[in-house]
Amino acid sequence: MLDKTAKRIQKSLDDGKDAARRQAAAYEQVLVSKEASVEQKLKAFVAKAFELERLERLSSQLSLVYTLQMFAFKVKVLEISVSKTNEQLAKSGVLEKSNEIDDVKKHIEALKILVEAQFESLKDIKDSNKDLAYIF
Repeated sequence: MLDKTAKRIQKSLDDGKDAARRQAAAYEQVLVSKEASVEQKLKAFVAKAFELERLERLSSQLSLVYTLQMFAFKVKVLEISVSKTNEQLAKSGVLEKSNEIDDVKKHIEALKILVEAQFESLKDIKDSNKDLAYIF
């Protein structure tokens, strides 16, 4: 999509440059002509300025599109790099080990909760029944 846009803007810019050269010559002739009125010279000057501004905008747009193309290319390279790294990790078994470690962490958390619950239960039993000293 960026390629098509860049080509379209580049074509417009190239066509615009050719037209601007021809028109600039005509505008210059009007500006230096002694027979042209001040109004004609002013119109020629404004038209020339508008044409140059239009070319400047096209050039700026083209520059932005080229920058976007470079950015998109770098993003694609990064995406491929991350994908290959992920494949290598999967092949080496690191991801499986990581998943196993995560599972062990989950089991440890569950055991901690059970131990805390058991401790609280034992505390409750001790508080409610002072005769059961053999529990502690």
